[in-house]
Amino acid sequence: MEEKEGALWKERIRHLALESGFAAVGFTHAEPIEGLYGFLEERSAQGYHTSFEEKELRKRVDPKAIWPACETVVVLAYPLAYSSPPQRGEGVLARSAVGEDYHSQVRRALCRLADSLGEAGWRGENPQTQVDTGPLNERALAARAGLGWIGKNQQLIVPGVGSFVALGLMLLDRALPPDEPLDGQCGNCTRCIAVCPAQILGAMHFRANQCLSYLTQSKEPLTEQQRAALGNRIFGCDTCQEACPHNRLRLAGEEEPIDLDKVKGDSQAELRKEGRRGVDLWETLNLTKSQFNQQWRGTAAGWRGKGILQRNAYIALKNLQDPRLQSWVEERAEQDIPKLVQPYFDRADK
Repeated sequence: MEEKEGALWKERIRHLALESGFAAVGFTHAEPIEGLYGFLEERSAQGYHTSFEEKELRKRVDPKAIWPACETVVVLAYPLAYSSPPQRGEGVLARSAVGEDYHSQVRRALCRLADSLGEAGWRGENPQTQVDTGPLNERALAARAGLGWIGKNQQLIVPGVGSFVALGLMLLDRALPPDEPLDGQCGNCTRCIAVCPAQILGAMHFRANQCLSYLTQSKEPLTEQQRAALGNRIFGCDTCQEACPHNRLRLAGEEEPIDLDKVKGDSQAELRKEGRRGVDLWETLNLTKSQFNQQWRGTAAGWRGKGILQRNAYIALKNLQDPRLQSWVEERAEQDIPKLVQPYFDRADK
């Protein structure tokens, strides 16, 4: 593709992406991400990787390992919906776990973009896409594509938007002019490092398997210290992002009082009214299969199943010293305790 034509297509794709619901767009080439393979290899050797990561490192760093025809990677940031804070005594969800599963939302937006691209006359093969669960390292590609920079909290920070976004990738088989990476804008700020509950930020290698967001999803045994650190978190952890100055406008918008008489027609107010980060711990501990399917299956917090939510609710109730646990324990034989709760269950709760 000639340079002039490529530049025109790039701006057309950017415009179509914004129309499809994305907040920001960046473009990068399809060469392997420089230096990332060795970095991930060293990090894995130190035991800091998570069980969710792709084991074949080349697939994490090289777009052509996923699709040999790839020439351009379009990286897109989709804004997470506004939400309302939890109430005292409730379990806490990360913003990415509130409402409809963001994977579904981003996939729909990518489908809209792909359809629009075809209607606009794109002559390449059908684009390949990825949302979060694919092997490619989205944050590294996003940084190389100039979409934002990776902050000290390990999150991609998008200028003017912040870090409360979900990332999607669109792989194209035609070369478009790449964007330049941005310089980081964290400066001397260390707020995220100071507030991290697990105290794992600020080191050369991020111990991802000690991050509380990961621990709320992991089915591996949790130590007493990890359980205490979870507090009343049910799925995910936003603490480092809430401390970030680049999210202050977003957070201020969530804190504004909602006028219920004016909610209708105000999209953000409607989302906040419906999207709450607080969950009833007692109800979550006692979830039935049908309740789980109805309340959780379509959310990002539902992918690990009912048991992980019950385990986290049980730990949160213990951390809050909820007196109802005593009768809950007394009324159940050990085999009636959810499997993932059993390692943390003892008759001492009586």
